[in-house]
Amino acid sequence: MENKSQNVVCQNCKASFTVEPDDFGFYEKVNVPLPTFCPDCRAQLRLCFRNERCFYKRKCNNCKKETISTFSPNKNYPVWCPLCWWSDDLDSKKYAIDYDPNKSFFEQWNKLWNKTPKPALFSTNDVRCSYLNLTADNKNCYVIIESSNNENCINCYWIQLSKDLIDCSFANKVELSYEVDDCYDCNNLRFSKGCYSCLDSSFLLDCRGCTNCLGCINLRQQKYHIFNEPYTQEEYEKKLKSLHLDTYSGVESFKKEFQDFTKDKPRKFAEIFNAVNSTGNYMTNVKNNRNCFHSYDAEDNAYSVHAWRGAKDCVDCNTAGRGAELIYNSLNNGIEASNVICGSICWGSQFMEYCVNCPNSNNCFGCASLKKGSYCIFNKQYTKEEYKKLRAEIIEKMKQEGIYGDFYPSNISAFGYNESSAMDEFPLTKEEALKKGFKWEDTERGTYGKETIDWKNFPDSILELPSDFDVNKEVFICTECNKNYRIITDELSFYKRMQIPIPRNCPECRHIKRFKNRGINKLWHRTCMCNKEHMSHEGIPCNVEFETTYSPDRPEIVYCEKCYQQEVY
Repeated sequence: MENKSQNVVCQNCKASFTVEPDDFGFYEKVNVPLPTFCPDCRAQLRLCFRNERCFYKRKCNNCKKETISTFSPNKNYPVWCPLCWWSDDLDSKKYAIDYDPNKSFFEQWNKLWNKTPKPALFSTNDVRCSYLNLTADNKNCYVIIESSNNENCINCYWIQLSKDLIDCSFANKVELSYEVDDCYDCNNLRFSKGCYSCLDSSFLLDCRGCTNCLGCINLRQQKYHIFNEPYTQEEYEKKLKSLHLDTYSGVESFKKEFQDFTKDKPRKFAEIFNAVNSTGNYMTNVKNNRNCFHSYDAEDNAYSVHAWRGAKDCVDCNTAGRGAELIYNSLNNGIEASNVICGSICWGSQFMEYCVNCPNSNNCFGCASLKKGSYCIFNKQYTKEEYKKLRAEIIEKMKQEGIYGDFYPSNISAFGYNESSAMDEFPLTKEEALKKGFKWEDTERGTYGKETIDWKNFPDSILELPSDFDVNKEVFICTECNKNYRIITDELSFYKRMQIPIPRNCPECRHIKRFKNRGINKLWHRTCMCNKEHMSHEGIPCNVEFETTYSPDRPEIVYCEKCYQQEVY
């Protein structure tokens, strides 16, 4: 019998949500019950278990050397530096516990989790890099998160196959660029968003194939344009020079002018390109993606963020890529991971359930910090036959209790809500978070009042820095949060090379600003706002409906695909 959609009331927020026909097929494929939490509550719960970029200093519990960790020093977990964690010193099976059918599964898993060594930061195959987390195969990078196969990048989030970037996010095959978001195949781009194949340009929004353009929106295959108007090369270069974009004041002034220019320009309902039978935002080359955000080269995924490069049949996932397949209700699984249920960082692993930090493993249940494990439950080794029998018993008991397929309960997360990725997507005050059962971390990060730079007396232009300026001796103060921050030598060299003024807010505030500008990963049902005499709707207001991340109370003018295409230049 064909499955029909079914309405369910979320047991957490009490809102009604719909289980779609395609969902039934997936749940049957991975043999899990229907979810009892709505997609938002499922995502919020997963994300409270992931700390991407809140770093602390603490000592490695193995070698005793100081390291950088996502675990604050007041947490009593054993935390090992990456060198020790990946070494042969770690024998996670010695922390194994026996399964007790008379106790809750999550209670027993938490007991194992509390005593197994955790990696201070999780990365692999990164060369000459510092402050990297959830990364792989990078070279000469500093403070980049959720990224792989990059070189010479600083203060970036989710970048792939890119080189020479600072303060960029969601960039793929981008080089020599600054403050760009959601850009592909670009070079020498600055202060831009949603661009493909653009070169030597600044302040672009949703442009394709543009070269030497400034302050443009919805532009296609153009050169020497400013505010969407054509210039000769000589006129363009003269105008560009007059704007003094090497100065802080010049950049801030042009930012405001560009924002005013874009206010009355139509926006496409979603930033998607070659997305077949798909709903969501920030997607490229996808097929059958439902409610997915930031996804490319992927198909048959749902309710997921960062399903990328070969991800297939991934549902309720935050980060699944590089060939990931059949991943459910999980965090950060990739590098040919498959058949993972409620797991986190099971890179290169198959047939894993309720496992965390278990790379290159297979057929494991309820394990933690287990490398290259096979047929293990709670880190204890079993024969294949013993494993199958005990696994079936555990799952049956969990199904009877109505918890199989649910993510771990929030009270066993290692992180405070304000440290976790949930804060980006579902911001809460301390009081709200505690009331909902989440934790909160009060340990202060960073320093205040140590600045050596007074912005009032600081050169406006990067070209006016004194020859004896030693950035390694200076401490800056963020103009937004007042936190101190530093700028490393390679970063200053980049600013000088690109003639970009030194940023006056800290990397964290810059990251938060880019995230807010993207909008939250939520869809609203709306109608095209075009009332022009386009042929597609014969002179009457367009009535095409769509799902969009632009909420009805936002000021942007939102068009459907057809109307938008008739407005691009």
